[in-house]
Amino acid sequence: MPPSNLLQFLSPNSRLPTDVVFEVYPSPTSSIPVRVLAHKCFLANANPVFDKMFFQSGKAREPQGAEVTVQIKNMSEDVFRMFLNHLYGKELVVDELPSLTSVIQMFQLVEQYDVVELKENLIHKMKTQVVEKENFLSVVDLVKESSGPSEVKDILEGMLSKYLQVNLGESLAKLARFMSVHDVDEKTLAYLLDLSSKIGEEEDKKFNKSVSRVSPECKREVIVEFLEFSKFPKDQMEKMVDIFIEGIKIDD
Repeated sequence: MPPSNLLQFLSPNSRLPTDVVFEVYPSPTSSIPVRVLAHKCFLANANPVFDKMFFQSGKAREPQGAEVTVQIKNMSEDVFRMFLNHLYGKELVVDELPSLTSVIQMFQLVEQYDVVELKENLIHKMKTQVVEKENFLSVVDLVKESSGPSEVKDILEGMLSKYLQVNLGESLAKLARFMSVHDVDEKTLAYLLDLSSKIGEEEDKKFNKSVSRVSPECKREVIVEFLEFSKFPKDQMEKMVDIFIEGIKIDD
């Protein structure tokens, strides 16, 4: 880790020329990036991933003094600057990250650039976060954007599972109110029902549940009526009914 006085070289008043331009795109729809300037030598000294990126066998990949551009997608400028400051020697205090989204973005940077000293604190921070009405859809979007299995995705799905258990339970009436309050669209509903059905299967195995007091035919009629009322796509109706029946009871 470089000494903290390297931060002075990130100042706009620094006389040391920069040779790295990070183009930071805050969202998938951003067309104009924020430019963040840095130095190959300091980054390579602080981080093996940047060392490999900028140098090979002790020689610069680019001509000496040539500027390198690195694109950073779906990342808040503030979060990226905190990450960069850490590489320049400023301690990153995880508790100062203002939101769950910022914690996840920082974790993505830490994983991408293999900053091992921050991973444990960031994971702990994520696990202590709570899903609420205000950030519910944001958390859903973060999970849906996650590609493939990952520790972050597992943690977020666990958080959503707990929230669904509390707010949705096993009642279709509750589900209708839940959709209305949270402004859930059809694709999000499909994802959440799939997640809820998985939770239901795990709970059934855990408690050895095998008896249902309501016939499948009765359940199906009620669920079809509910989905038709919700204007759910007809070509997905049958699959969604099956998910409801397996994951949600309506005998309360």
